[in-house]
Amino acid sequence: MQQSTTFDIAVVGAGVAGLAVALGSAQLGLRTALIGPRAPIHRAEASAAFDVRIYAVAPAAVALLEQLKVWPAVDASRVQAVAKMRVFGDAGNQLIFDAYQAALPQLATIVEESELLRALAAAAGFAPGLTRIEGTFDALQQEGESARLLLAGGQAIDARLLVAADGARSAVRAAAGINAQELSYEQTAVVVNFACERPHHGMALQWFDPIEGVIALLPLPGDRVSLVWSAPRGLAEALIAQEASLASRLAPRVAPHLGELTAIGPAASFPLRRITVDRLVGTRLALVGDAAHVVHPLAGQGLNLGLADVSELLRVLAGRDDWRDPGDAVLLRRYERSRAEPVGLMRVATHALARLFARDDALSREVRNLGLSAVNALPPLKNALIRHAAGPGARL
Repeated sequence: MQQSTTFDIAVVGAGVAGLAVALGSAQLGLRTALIGPRAPIHRAEASAAFDVRIYAVAPAAVALLEQLKVWPAVDASRVQAVAKMRVFGDAGNQLIFDAYQAALPQLATIVEESELLRALAAAAGFAPGLTRIEGTFDALQQEGESARLLLAGGQAIDARLLVAADGARSAVRAAAGINAQELSYEQTAVVVNFACERPHHGMALQWFDPIEGVIALLPLPGDRVSLVWSAPRGLAEALIAQEASLASRLAPRVAPHLGELTAIGPAASFPLRRITVDRLVGTRLALVGDAAHVVHPLAGQGLNLGLADVSELLRVLAGRDDWRDPGDAVLLRRYERSRAEPVGLMRVATHALARLFARDDALSREVRNLGLSAVNALPPLKNALIRHAAGPGARL
C-alpha cells in the first residue's frame, strides 16, 4: 500500500499566490503543505537592476500582505507608489486618475515579482505548521474524506483541501476535469526598463493606439520606468528584433513627460491571452490566481485578482464552523460565489477595452474617445473607479 502524508491543506504552486495562500493557511492553524520547486531567491542590492517582471499591487493586495506579516519585509528601496495615472486616447483626449483627489494614499504600489517571492518565501520558511515539498504534481485521486496527490517519484499527499495555484497551464485543474477556454489576443507584451531624463513624480502613463496596441510606462524607484507594450504579434516581433531603437520609437509620446529614455536592461516578451474556467471549485479543490483566470494586462489587475482569491479563500476558512473541515463543499461554494462577480466584471471590462481599442473604424474611435472624455469630466465616477480598483481592505 502506498504510504502518504496527511495535511489539512495542500497548495500546489509556489508562486506569489501559492505562497500567500499556504502562509495564510498555516497562520490559521491549519497543517499545510506547499508543493512546488523553490525559485532561486536572494535580496537584491540597492543598485541592482530592476526585474522586467513587476506588478502594480492594489491597496487591498497590500493589506493582505500586511495581514500575512509579509509587506514590512519587502525592501522599501525597491517599491514605488503610483500617485497619478494619465491615460491617452488616439484623438488627443485623456483620462487622469489621481490618488489625492480620491482621498487615497496611492493608486497602487509598483513592486518586483522577485521581491514579493523573496519576502513570502522567507515568511513561509518560519511558519509553524507549513511544510515545503519540492515535488512535482503528477496525478489526483479522490479518497472520500480527502484528496490524494501523487507526486513524480511516487510520494503521496492526502489533504482535506487542495488549492491549485499552479498557473495558467494548471496541471491540477486539468487533472480535476475542470475545463479552461483559452482565447489568444494575437498580441505580445514587450517589457523593458528605462532610465528617464526627468522625474516621473510617481505618475504612470498609458496610451491606447489601434495600430500599435497599448503602451504603458510604470514608475520605478528613482528616475526609472518600466515599459509594458501590449503590441500586435507582428509589431512585437519587430520591437524585439530592433530593441536598440525602442527608446527612439517611444520618444514622440514620452519626451514631453519624461524627456529622453535610456534602456537599462534587456527586453523580455510573453504572449497575451484570456483564460476562462468552467468553475473555480471541485471536490475538495479550489482554484486561485492564474489557475482560476487570466485577463488582459491593460488594467494591471492580474496579480490583484489572484491575491483577492487568496484573501477570500482565507476569509472563508477562518470563518468556518468548527465541525466543517477545510474542504467542505459548502465552504467551497461560498468561496466560488464570492469571487464570481469581481472576476467576471474584470474579465468583461478588460476584454471589452482590449477589443474596443484594437479597432480602427470610425464608430469605435468615436465611442472610446467620447468615453475617455466623459469619464474624465465626472470626478465622482473617476473616484468610484479608483476605489473599486483599490479593492476592499483585505482581511483574514
